[in-house]
Amino acid sequence: MVRRLLVIPRGDSVLRFRGCEGMLDRPAEKLGMNKAPSEAIDAPGMEPVVGFQPAQSRSLLNYMRYCDPVMMFMWVVSTTLLFAWLAPVRYLAAFYFAGALFLLARQTMPVVARCWPLFLLPILCTTSALWAPSSDEALRKGLGLALTGVIAIYAATRLSGRQILLAYFAVELIAAVMSAAMPLVIDGSWAGIFGQKNFYALHMFFLFVSSLALALDSGTNRWLRAFATIVVPFSVFMVLMAKSGTITVLLLGASVLMIGQVFLWQPTSRIRHGRTLLVLMLTIAGLIVAYVLFAILQIDLTEEVLGALGKDSTLTGRTMLWQLAEHAMAEHPLTGLGANGFWRQESGVANGVAQSMGFERLIIFNFHNAYYENGVNYGYPGMFATMLLAAWALGSSALTWLRNQSVINAAFLILASMIVLRTTSEADLASEYSGTSVLLFIAAARKEWRPKRVAQPASIAAPAPLVRART
Repeated sequence: MVRRLLVIPRGDSVLRFRGCEGMLDRPAEKLGMNKAPSEAIDAPGMEPVVGFQPAQSRSLLNYMRYCDPVMMFMWVVSTTLLFAWLAPVRYLAAFYFAGALFLLARQTMPVVARCWPLFLLPILCTTSALWAPSSDEALRKGLGLALTGVIAIYAATRLSGRQILLAYFAVELIAAVMSAAMPLVIDGSWAGIFGQKNFYALHMFFLFVSSLALALDSGTNRWLRAFATIVVPFSVFMVLMAKSGTITVLLLGASVLMIGQVFLWQPTSRIRHGRTLLVLMLTIAGLIVAYVLFAILQIDLTEEVLGALGKDSTLTGRTMLWQLAEHAMAEHPLTGLGANGFWRQESGVANGVAQSMGFERLIIFNFHNAYYENGVNYGYPGMFATMLLAAWALGSSALTWLRNQSVINAAFLILASMIVLRTTSEADLASEYSGTSVLLFIAAARKEWRPKRVAQPASIAAPAPLVRART
C-alpha cells in the first residue's frame, strides 16, 4: 500500500496526516470533515497534533556544528606544528571561536560565568599596561590571554570530549609520522620536528593518551578503535625515543590509571561496596610500600627521584632562575614589572642571565615556572591568580570525572594533571595562545554528567475476562 500525505491548511502553518492511497482524492465530507472551518480546529486553545513542528527558517548558525570540528582541528594543527606559515591559521581559528562565542551567547555565556578564573590573568595583564615597559605589548598580550580562555570555553561547550581527543589524536599522529621521517637527534635523544626533546616528548605523550583513550572507549567507532589500538605501541616507542625520565614515568602512570579505569574500576561498580573495598586495598598497599621505602630502607626520596629523572639538585639551573624571580617580586610585590617586564633585550640583567645559561644573547626566555613568571610580571596577585587557576582547572577536571567516570573524562583528568605538574618547570600559563594551556582549560571547562538510564515502561497486563456470576 502506498502511503500519501493529507495536507490541511491551518492559518500560518500546515498540518500533515498520513493516510492510504486515494485518500486525497475523496471529498472532505466523505472523510468526516466539513468544508467550513471547524470551531474546534479554529479554537485558540487547541494543542497541535503530536509530532507537528511548525516550519522554521534555517540560519547559518545551524551549520556551525559542522564548522566547529574543522576549526578545532585547524587550531590544534597551528599550535602543534609550529611552522611560520601556520600562524595566520592560528589567528583565524582564534577569531572564529571568539565570534561564535558571542553569536551563540545563550549557550556559551553560562559557561563563561562558570569559568571566571580564566580571565584573572588577562585582567591583570591589561591593567599592567599602565606601568609596563611597553603598554602596546601589555594590551596585546592581555587580549591574547583572554582569547586563549575563550577558545577553550567554546570548544568545551560545543564539542564532545571524544571530538576534541580525536582532533589531538589526528594532529599528534601527523607530528609523530613527520618526526619519525625526520628524527632530529640531539645528544642521543629524539627532538623530531619540534627541535627540542621536551616539546617532542610532551606531544608524543598527548598522542599516547588520546590514542589509548579512543582505543578503550566503547562509544568510539570500531574501526577508529582498531586504528587507535595500532597507534598505541607506536606512540610508546616515540615517547621512549625522547629519553625523558619525567615523561616516561608519566606514561607508566597514565597506562596504569586508564587501563585500571576500564578493566578494574568500572567492573567493580557492579559489585556492592566493590569500589570501597578496592580503594581500601590500594590504600593499605600504598602505606606498606611507603613504610618499607622510608622506614626500613630509609631512602632519600629527593635524590632518588632526581637521579631517576636525570636531573641535578639545581634542576638544570632552574633554582637560580627562581631565586632571581623571588628577588624581583620582593622589589615590586603588588604591581610587578608589568607584562613582559623582565625578559627584555635592553635589560642588562636579563642578557646576563641568558649568557650564564649558555646563550649568546637574549631572544626568548622565561623563569621556567608559570607562578614565578606571572609573579614577576604582575606581582604577588599574579602569582596567587596562577595558583588559583591551576587548582581550579585540576579540581574542575576531577569533578567532571567523578560525575561521569568514563575513559574520555579520565583521559582529560590525566592530561590536566600532567599540564599542572608541568607548570612548576615551564611557563605555559604565562603565554598567550599556548596549546597546552588551551587543553588544560578545555578539561576544566567541560561539565559532563553521567547519562541517566531511562526506565522501561512496565508492560500492562491484559484485563482478566469478566465472568458472569451464576444466580
